[in-house]
Amino acid sequence: MKKGSFCVLVCMLMFASSAVPFSASLSVKEHSQSQLTTSLHYSEVEKIFNELKGKLDTVTTKQEALVFVKEVIVELNEYGLLPKGMSVRQAQRLVTKCLLSSELAQPFQSNNQNYTGNTNCLVIGFANETFFRPYPTIYDIPIIYYLMFNTSFGEYFNFLIWFYAIRSSQPFKLGPYAWVGARYKTVENGNVTHDSIHSSSGWAWSLGLNGVQKWNGTFYGGLNTRYQKTIIDNESYFEDWYPVGIIGFVGINFLSVRTFWDANKRPTFYIGFAREINFTYSPPWT
Repeated sequence: MKKGSFCVLVCMLMFASSAVPFSASLSVKEHSQSQLTTSLHYSEVEKIFNELKGKLDTVTTKQEALVFVKEVIVELNEYGLLPKGMSVRQAQRLVTKCLLSSELAQPFQSNNQNYTGNTNCLVIGFANETFFRPYPTIYDIPIIYYLMFNTSFGEYFNFLIWFYAIRSSQPFKLGPYAWVGARYKTVENGNVTHDSIHSSSGWAWSLGLNGVQKWNGTFYGGLNTRYQKTIIDNESYFEDWYPVGIIGFVGINFLSVRTFWDANKRPTFYIGFAREINFTYSPPWT
């Protein structure tokens, strides 16, 4: 087993017992409260992360970064944006423990290779078009997935998207990957009727085996691209591209229900440990 994968596995086991209450399904009332909290305090949260970005730009050691991270978690708690039932101390430990464990497996060092990504790293970001893929969800079951996207029965399974939305909106994330940016294309009777490209705008910062790596502006996931083609008939189909930017994430990502449906309008923040991260400034499908 690779060291990076081992670190993520250790962290998952470490937090598995405490993760249950945090990842339990939220009620409609709780979703409404979370959405209201985000709407009321979004400008304050944006200010917090902009200030954090300025501090991170001056970081030269892991110890400095961890101090800033712990301070931000205290501020997020003041706005009710930590996972339900999670204390400040637990959140701080969640975000930092995997990083410290990975350092024991392989000490941090600067990498002189021409690689812009990072591994076994502390990662912090504030950007739109960033979706942490929750799994497993009910339509990850192969037969359900096939019926939804490749048969005429798909319309009867549309209600399952709500299960996906509920899982996505929970702040505590354990083990998912995240796609950053996307492309959606529709071909009807041989003609392209829709082709939209969504890039992510914002910033991301990491500290890991490759030292400090950061991205600003407009970017896409740079690890791999998940491609999906849904065929309607011989001349009609849908194509989707999902560029993956983060793998093996353990931490906090707050995404309200409103943001889930309108992510291109409002950035989401994430803070935690990642097994691997990379972004690119060029669309991966070109």
